[in-house]
Amino acid sequence: MDGLNLFNLERKTAIVTGASRGIGEAIARGFAQAGANLVIVSRNLSALERVAREIETFGRKVVPISADIGNPEEIQRIIEATLDVFPGIDILLNNAGISPFLKKAEEMTLSEWEGVVKVNLTGTFLLCQAVGKVMIQRGGGKIINMASVGGVVGFPRQVAYCVTKGGILQLTKVLAIEWARYNIQVNAIGPAYLETELTRGMRESKTISENLLQRTPMGRFGKPEDVIGAAIYLASDASSFVTGQTLFVDGGWLAF
Repeated sequence: MDGLNLFNLERKTAIVTGASRGIGEAIARGFAQAGANLVIVSRNLSALERVAREIETFGRKVVPISADIGNPEEIQRIIEATLDVFPGIDILLNNAGISPFLKKAEEMTLSEWEGVVKVNLTGTFLLCQAVGKVMIQRGGGKIINMASVGGVVGFPRQVAYCVTKGGILQLTKVLAIEWARYNIQVNAIGPAYLETELTRGMRESKTISENLLQRTPMGRFGKPEDVIGAAIYLASDASSFVTGQTLFVDGGWLAF
């Protein structure tokens, strides 16, 4: 196969969660440009419909689904809605996640902790599990989980977020081992701080922003588009012998 064709996603169907903005939106567009049809998932249907219209300009079929992956009952609805339109699921990109609290560990309430774990970790596992069953029956697939450098190093006042991202790294490894026999590759992407709504408050703080940029060898915040190449690589045949890995897109953050 031609080297560039290894990255071709033609005739593939990809589910991308958290696709209404930021990283998820950028990756959904990138997958479409690489040839994939899309199922895009978010709680914000109007934003999803805007993204869907843009993706359709690339000549791809796209299905927007409003769902909360933190709700186990909605996971199966995503699968059924996908299979009603497409013959199977080739790619799953788990991007949906939250980081709503910037609090000291001793101040975090149980409900706040459980809310972050429910979306970031439990929801990711349940969607992996549901899609994994489909991929096992089809004889293969690609699962990409969105982790973070915060899964490797600690971020003060973000205990729940860091713990869930560390859990995703381990989830990725275990699923990669268990499902390798079915030709399912399970990998993760670990961004550092990107220019998204999730990081707006930190970027708008002069002190925090300067500290973060000093910690980043490339001297800038990443952009959602910086993650597209890694996602296409892990979703394509180019990574057919890569599984259980985390590709960090961090501007050199972890090189320190």
